[in-house]
Amino acid sequence: MKFLILQHLAIEGPALIGEMLEQAGHSMQSIELWHQTPQPDALQQVDGLIIMGGPMSADDEHASIGICLSIIRQAMSSNLPILGICLGAQLMAKAAGAGIESSPVRELGWHPVYPTDAANDDPLFGSLAKNGLRVFQWHGETFTLPDSATLLASHPDVPHQAFRLEKGQYGLQFHIEVDMPIIEKWIAAGEREREYLGSSGLAQIRLDAPAYLAAMQAFCRRMIQAWLAVLHTGDSTTVR
Repeated sequence: MKFLILQHLAIEGPALIGEMLEQAGHSMQSIELWHQTPQPDALQQVDGLIIMGGPMSADDEHASIGICLSIIRQAMSSNLPILGICLGAQLMAKAAGAGIESSPVRELGWHPVYPTDAANDDPLFGSLAKNGLRVFQWHGETFTLPDSATLLASHPDVPHQAFRLEKGQYGLQFHIEVDMPIIEKWIAAGEREREYLGSSGLAQIRLDAPAYLAAMQAFCRRMIQAWLAVLHTGDSTTVR
């Protein structure tokens, strides 16, 4: 299969998600939106769409945001598989009719997410531990839940953490694709985030990484394997 990747920032690529796709024998075409403009037929001859994160808002009146929303709506209308990460999930939610708003808590660092009851029978989130999984968060905005969405992961402070639209269409507010070198690049590039966290917050991110990173990456691998299984077979059973 071939996947189209919409990338908003050079340091926010598909990372482990891309590695998993390559290992499974699939190909990727990345559109680097800071200097490339997608063609109107960008979704032709691709089997799935992946939208990565970025520092901008899904409400920004920037040409690349409008283009992304247009492509996502095309993918939705064609029932094309979609995976949105952080900003990508916010753009999916907006394309499906939801609103974008300031997050009740600015999540920066390692925060737990918990499965909803609907996750029990979901092929991607059925393996999410009942007592939660610490994932890496790097956002200051969130989204309302689209009417057509099923909420799959939540947290009391920021309820909308992961959702499903049609089969094979998932949005994740959090990052499961990263490793510590990528996190360090984000810290180096994120002046506002560094200011917000302070030296103690930055130290906590680095201190927490050995405890949480491996489990998060293991979940990422299971999730992408399950997503590919759904795309290959249409199977909707839980993968554990």
